[in-house]
Amino acid sequence: MRTFLFSFLFLFTAEAFSLSADEAELKLAYLHKQLSISEDDTRSDSICEAMRQTFIASFEDATVFDHPFKSLTFSTLTSKDHHMRLFNWNLPYRDGSYKYFCFVLLWNQDAKNYTWFELEDALHEPEKIESRYLTADKWLGALYYEIIPMASKGRSDTYTLIGWDGKDNLTTRKIIDALTITGEKIRLGAPLFEYEGDTRKRIVFEYSNEVSASVKYYPKKDCIVMDHLSPKNPMMTGIYADYGPDGTYCLFTLKKGKWKFMDEIDVSQFAEGNDRPFRDPRLNR
Repeated sequence: MRTFLFSFLFLFTAEAFSLSADEAELKLAYLHKQLSISEDDTRSDSICEAMRQTFIASFEDATVFDHPFKSLTFSTLTSKDHHMRLFNWNLPYRDGSYKYFCFVLLWNQDAKNYTWFELEDALHEPEKIESRYLTADKWLGALYYEIIPMASKGRSDTYTLIGWDGKDNLTTRKIIDALTITGEKIRLGAPLFEYEGDTRKRIVFEYSNEVSASVKYYPKKDCIVMDHLSPKNPMMTGIYADYGPDGTYCLFTLKKGKWKFMDEIDVSQFAEGNDRPFRDPRLNR
């Protein structure tokens, strides 16, 4: 126990000093390993705070944006246009809930440096979440596994994000969101998603923890293909703990800069394998 406390005191000093990318990677790899074996919520909170401070201490180093961070096992996504990078991980609590952490780095080609933002998990989401704009300090937490630049679709300041949320002990969610850069701020949600007769700012698919459901981006076809979800029992409509893939598929396809929903598609044209694009982190514990 004393060794653990000494290690933490050492690691927390990161917030008082700048760190190189290599130094930050070493500390982050150690901390994330400790998080993976933690069985105490208070300890896990402390580990995640140490991870936050380690990242912040490293952000004076311009090389962090392109540093490979090969030893890290959590999300370190970079957009294909080399303008955005995400550092993103989750904290699993013992009651089955999750807290998410995310830093967004935006590259400035002229200055050869980046600005950074922190997304803060709101934990208690508002009603009608699919119709709301959100700010960086009221983020709908998720683990992102896809960044889709919208520049070629006429929206140079907007990115579509696809992520996973282990909502609770009953259901899991896949979230398709939008992040827009507005001057020195970022905003979450954009009226990009035309779904079931209206326009939404994000899409949330919720289903039973007992099943897997795929939401996958196909860049060559500019579309997001999904398992169609429905309840096992029609009497359970709206009770998402009963929902799962029903053997059919749907998609969002890009038309004039917006994602348009199409149901009951022929999935054979996307048959490049049955791979799932994201592994449930609960299976790694």
